[in-house]
Amino acid sequence: MKNYTSILTVFTLLLMLGFTSCETDTAEKKTTTTETTKKAEPVKTASKPETIRLNQKPGVFENTSVALAEGSYQFEIANDGVDHEVGFVLVPKGKYDQKDHIKAAYVKAPAATGKSSMTNVVNLKAGEYEYFCPLNPTPKYSLIVHDKVETVRLNQKPGVFENTSVALSNGAYQFEIANDGVDHEVGFVLVPKGKYDAANHIKAAYVKAPAATGKSSMTNIVNLKAGEYEYFCPLNPTPKYSLVVHDNVETVKLSQMPGKFTKDNVALTEGAYQFEISNDGVDHEVGFVLVPKGKYDAKDHIKAAYVKAPVPTGKSSMTNIVNLKAGQYEYFCPLNPTEKYNLTVK
Repeated sequence: MKNYTSILTVFTLLLMLGFTSCETDTAEKKTTTTETTKKAEPVKTASKPETIRLNQKPGVFENTSVALAEGSYQFEIANDGVDHEVGFVLVPKGKYDQKDHIKAAYVKAPAATGKSSMTNVVNLKAGEYEYFCPLNPTPKYSLIVHDKVETVRLNQKPGVFENTSVALSNGAYQFEIANDGVDHEVGFVLVPKGKYDAANHIKAAYVKAPAATGKSSMTNIVNLKAGEYEYFCPLNPTPKYSLVVHDNVETVKLSQMPGKFTKDNVALTEGAYQFEISNDGVDHEVGFVLVPKGKYDAKDHIKAAYVKAPVPTGKSSMTNIVNLKAGQYEYFCPLNPTEKYNLTVK
């Protein structure tokens, strides 16, 4: 009987140990599964806000206007020679009361001489704003946030830009400067026509970093008003090229059917135009070529009049802006082979 009791006790202990081991093993598996599940969860990361650096000298900001696209920003406020601390205030245009200050745009700490200080992240919507510093009393400066910013790509080869003239309408632009075969870094300068001194450079149109061979670099956003400008590169010494901004750009609609345009003998007056090319039933993509009358070689094509993208069936596409002078022109489509049609500018 004693032996039976001893054997039963040992058996019970073994069962308990086995159960405990099983529980531990199950718990470990659960823990491992949970940890694996946690590791597999995607990590969400917020997009990094862009930093805008604004320099203050005694009584002024060096940046006298700023143009941005809608988005999140942090302002870095630099004290360049002001012999006391400076700050930063951003407001909707014309609203200067403290209750209208955009509090997130206050600097985290006043900026001492020779130092800089960051604001919090500010989420800016399209509209007009102003900025100033009450500690280093400055004028009020314009900051415009655009809901649409167009990119203009300009290619540089050794000693030249491929784009020998540019026509735009009033608006906000970023220039993408591409280095196509220049064996050193290149840049970009935009000025009002005939004003080449550094003091007249449109600073927002400087590239954010020089463009190395085979690379491209973006400028800041430039808010361009109607007028005549020139662009060039002093690092890859180029000629100066014309950039004209128009306050009135007319759209000319031209529709294509299989093998033909539906409109002939287009008559226009001198000015700025964009062509809207529609594909009305052609079962493949179509394009658009505009040339001086009788000059059909690719080198004579008016490049600004190419569509921005080939036009699929049932869709339309815009050309860039074309500045047309008085004269005789022709247009056609080589993708939907058409005859050549007359376009007269008076």
